Amino acid sequence: MFHVITPDASKPFTIGRKETSDLRFGDLFVSREHAVIEKRGEGWFLRSLTQNSVTKVNDNDVTETQLKDGDIIVIGVRRLRATLNGNELSLLILDQKEDVNSISLSGDWTVFEIPGAGNAKARLDDGQAEILCGKDVSQKKVSVKAGETVRIEQGEIAFNENRLLVSKGACGFDVHVRDLDVFAGKRRLLHDVNFELPAGEILAIIGRSGQGKSTLLHLLEGIHTKGAESEVYIGGMDYRKKDIRERIAFMAQDPALRKDLTVEETILHGARTSMDKREFAATARERLKSFMELFGLSDRKDHRVQTLSGGELRRTALAAELMSNPGLIVLDEPLSGLDPYNSRILCSHLKQLAFIGHTIILTTHSYEALDIANKVLVLHKGGQGFYGSPQEAYRYFRTTDPEAILSGLDDETAVRWKNSGESMGIGNGKHYSDVVFRKVHRKEAFFYSIMLSLKQWFRDRGKVAALFLQPVVIGFLFSQIFSSLSSLWTVAFALILCANWFALSLSIREIVQEKDILRNEFRKGLHIAPVLCGKILLSSVAAFLQTMTVYAFVAFRTSLHPNLAALAALFACTVLPAVGIGLLVSSLSRNSGQANAFLPLLIIPQVALAGALVPLDQMQQIGKALSTVIWSRYNQKGLLDLLLERHGDAMDYICALALSVGFYIFTAIILFRSKKAR
Repeated sequence: MFHVITPDASKPFTIGRKETSDLRFGDLFVSREHAVIEKRGEGWFLRSLTQNSVTKVNDNDVTETQLKDGDIIVIGVRRLRATLNGNELSLLILDQKEDVNSISLSGDWTVFEIPGAGNAKARLDDGQAEILCGKDVSQKKVSVKAGETVRIEQGEIAFNENRLLVSKGACGFDVHVRDLDVFAGKRRLLHDVNFELPAGEILAIIGRSGQGKSTLLHLLEGIHTKGAESEVYIGGMDYRKKDIRERIAFMAQDPALRKDLTVEETILHGARTSMDKREFAATARERLKSFMELFGLSDRKDHRVQTLSGGELRRTALAAELMSNPGLIVLDEPLSGLDPYNSRILCSHLKQLAFIGHTIILTTHSYEALDIANKVLVLHKGGQGFYGSPQEAYRYFRTTDPEAILSGLDDETAVRWKNSGESMGIGNGKHYSDVVFRKVHRKEAFFYSIMLSLKQWFRDRGKVAALFLQPVVIGFLFSQIFSSLSSLWTVAFALILCANWFALSLSIREIVQEKDILRNEFRKGLHIAPVLCGKILLSSVAAFLQTMTVYAFVAFRTSLHPNLAALAALFACTVLPAVGIGLLVSSLSRNSGQANAFLPLLIIPQVALAGALVPLDQMQQIGKALSTVIWSRYNQKGLLDLLLERHGDAMDYICALALSVGFYIFTAIILFRSKKAR
């Protein structure tokens, strides 16, 4: 974890081991009065007070120096990062713990602690180490042969000469890509890409438009497919493995967020959907406060997402992704559309995240990102034009101007770099004989999903007005049309058609408007069933109440008095399949406009094939066949039987419910497939 401290410009800020120090460290390598930071005029200055310990800025010993944005300050063995925002200074401080332990093994169990995973025990068994993890880690025995290393959560455990060496690895993941070909269907989009990115570093992917920058990110996201001989390992695991995919944060160029939630609600929602429920209860509020301070969002926490600027929106999306401490952060054009001021702020935050230990991959058209990158990958015509540090890129392209890198990139420079042999210097990456992560037990999502949707519904005034006014307006019109002389056939058809309309209009956008958000949440481990059930229940109840409101107006005019329990059951059997087909279409649609375009196509069959306008026995054979899969046929017949007080057929209810179950199963399958890597 980390802390952000903002020194008061009106007085000296002291650092040391004394209890009265403004920033107190308990390490013996820190002097009692170690250093002081002061504001003088327009600048902040660091002055060392110690004669027997270390005070450095950017690896240089200092007695006194003016601080600049991004400076790395070393106090004894502690590291701080300075961020200057105008005249305000912030210090990012890590909770540094040296978790290195050497354990001698015998045939008896020895208890030890694994960083980030709690207690475990190990013993010798036939010349190899047998490790049994605690209850917080997957319940599997891990066997380690001599010379091998395993990763268990954040702990790296090596075994040799009957001893375990337990150390804390970086929170970020190293990335290994070798002989990478990327396909969309059968079309090859990228070819022969090779690079290695150590944990805690930033990779900037640059290239002209259409050269394959976003393609590489889409592969990591699971949208595209890699070649059969290609290798992509993240943290020592195949990138398609569920355990590793849950620990990757993706942020699109235009982050998909729920516009009606506040900044605080959005960030906490990100934590709830990705963190273990015990960890969420214990640390979510503390992490929220830290990220609010880190990203400068504390003053905006109660503002809705729809009111944020572009820079604030991206910082909010990034904070929500980071609540679960992901090992890899993948960003598509994070600086696009930002003004220079907000670009500098976001770049500073990304550098801070790398300082904490996160690994970052980003695509960019902004050359400002090269100033913070440790590595740069240049893509040209779907191939690799260069890979190395920014300084190496400047030397290779013989320029000091970042813009000249792309202007000087052509087929000749790309082929020359590939033929130089440097592109083949990619090793096998960090290898673990096994990788084990904690099982994440998330908070229950069913009631939370309902409350989340309700919150969004009732903050949307237009939707609230439609929810209440639609049934009232339609009911009033029906009360002026129908009377005790009206045909019950027509009355039944009008009510059934209203129920279908209400259910479809409420459900058909319910998934598609959150499709990218839900896919990301499902990828991170959120269960599909509770979310889907929540959307079914909310849409169904709302449509049911709207239908009953319309019926109240009709009954008032026509003096209809059917059994209310039977009427409610029949309306439920009308609403449930309509909601089911609405959610199914919503999950298949690419955007809300496409979903809306399906509404007439769904309503027209209910009108044409329900048997209300034309009796079923007068239809053509194809029409009769189609009518068997239209639930409103069964609803219309069931309601007419009820209004005429004649014996109803139980199959009318069973067929409608069976259709609805089928729709829900198909929807669940589609949502499940959307989170899987190809």
